[in-house]
Parts: sequence; C-alpha cells; structure tokens
Amino acid sequence: MKQTLITILLVFIYYYSFGQEKEATVEAEFDTIFHFQFESLKETNQKKILIDQSHNTIYSLSYGKETAREMLRIMNEDGFDLKFTNHVLDSTNLAKLNPDMLILHGMPNDKIVLDSGEKKEILFKSPLSDSEVVDITKYVYNGGSLFLFLSHFPGGSGALPLLEAFSIKFRDGYAYHPDNPGHNGGLCSHFIMTPKNGMVNSNHPVLASRLSKNLLPETIKFLCGAAIFRNPEDAILPFPKNTINYTPTHDGSKDIEETSNSYAGMIGFNYGEGRVIVCTDQGIFRSLDLLIDGEKIPVTIHDPECDNADLFLNSIRWLTKLQ
Repeated sequence: MKQTLITILLVFIYYYSFGQEKEATVEAEFDTIFHFQFESLKETNQKKILIDQSHNTIYSLSYGKETAREMLRIMNEDGFDLKFTNHVLDSTNLAKLNPDMLILHGMPNDKIVLDSGEKKEILFKSPLSDSEVVDITKYVYNGGSLFLFLSHFPGGSGALPLLEAFSIKFRDGYAYHPDNPGHNGGLCSHFIMTPKNGMVNSNHPVLASRLSKNLLPETIKFLCGAAIFRNPEDAILPFPKNTINYTPTHDGSKDIEETSNSYAGMIGFNYGEGRVIVCTDQGIFRSLDLLIDGEKIPVTIHDPECDNADLFLNSIRWLTKLQ
C-alpha cells in the first residue's frame, strides 16, 4: 500500500532539537503498511473501549485516527468493541456507555485569549472540568480502567488535575539524559529501552502475566517525553538514574528543575477496583513518520527495530483484565 504524504504543523518539533524556532512546518507521512501479527482473543473478548474525542485529544484532529491506525486495528483485531465519544466524561455518560477502558490520548491545556480592547491576555485551562476529573476517578476506583497518553511540554499540561487525583507527580517539561540525546543532540531524549539496560521492567504485571509470555518486548523506542513518578513498583518504563527534567520558559531559555533517580516514562497501577496506565510519549504507538532535516523518524509502532506493538497489546489486555 502506498504511504500518504501530509504536511502538518507540529509544535513539538522545537523540543526535538532545543534552540530551533518554536513552531515549524514539518513533513510527515502516515504508515499504512505495518500489520502486527499476534494470536487474537477475538473469540472470547467482549470488552468495551471508549475513546475520547470531545476534548483536544489527538482524535479531535482531522488526521488523528490515521496516525493511530495500527493501534485501532490491533484493538479491533483482538476483539475489543471500540466507541468514540463527543460527550463530556461525567458519571452519567460513563454509566450509560459502561466501558471497560477509557482512552485519553493527548491532553494539552485549552488556550483562552481575553481581549479587553487595550491588551490581550492569554490564559491556559485544563479541558477537563472539575466534575469530569472526579467522575473519571470514581469510574476507575469502581472497576474501570484508564489509558492516559501525555506528551512533553506543552502536550500534557491539561491532564494535571487528573494526574493529581491519582497521586501522580508530573514534570511539565521534557526528560533528558546525556547518554540518550534527542534528535541532533537535542535536550528531549530519545530513549532506547530494553530489559538489559533497566528501562523495561519485565516484572511489572503488564509484562509478567500468562498472556505476555510470547509478547515480551526486547526493545522499546521512547522518542521524547515528559517525566512522571508515583511509586517505584509502578514503573513500566523507568528512566535511567540522574534523568533531568528540563522546562522551557517563555523567553525560550531552559530551566533545570531537578534531577531524579525515580522518573519514568510509563507507569501502571491498580486504583481501587480499577487500573491505570499513563505514558508520556504521545507517539509511542502511532503510525507516523516524521521527516526532519532529511531524516525519516518512525513514530513508532511500525519501526522495524522496536517492539512497541507488543507493549501496546500487553497494556490494553492488562487494563481490561484479560490478563
């Protein structure tokens, strides 16, 4: 199948190579070829997945579903019943739709411009209302599951109230380690994660169940994300010791907030009767190639050098209690 070439505005390219312009028009292409082969649970799987497109997630974009093509195909192929919703995520709608898992994919703040006539003031506000945060938390506590994808600054800022509700500490910048520089030496690291280098926790329940034995990832590519931490045992993809959190400032300079031995790029944990996974690389399972400075960078599920698809399948099965 022929790949489709598109041109989109990707603000986050600035963070792949610190010091370039903050906004750049970058060519990208959708991967339409890769099909992950696995033993499907379609005959026995009756789980329902609800995907949010009412807020400013990737699915609110015209091309969002195309970039997540393989993710959606894997879920369908494994027997999941997928539904997209444009409704608020309150207790009424969650009870009516009754999903086994809720996916929120990307959650930047809403930008609000106040124009008094004399000057303009820009405010940022989470797209999630206070009642939605409370109701999503209750939904998980009572047995539902949440798969939340964030990104480096500014692509995860809008999820902060929800993260705090689950006692997750979020560093709204980008994670950097000198042994894992970003594109062209940028300060948003490209991590190559393996069990051997300690950045894939094979003992986490997501990767240690009976259904995971033939799906254990040997290499995960995590291309530029933010840092989170909760409890040490929650880390699925822990960052190396002495990982630095960089936070951009309004004047374009950089600020080192802290260095930590406890940061992770992906965590998973039980919460009441439910389960939560949070990943801070928004593109870790997307079918998109970025074309930067003449170089093609797979983002990343179809990258032949990685096993991101194995991690994705294990994650959705664990969240929906199939394993």
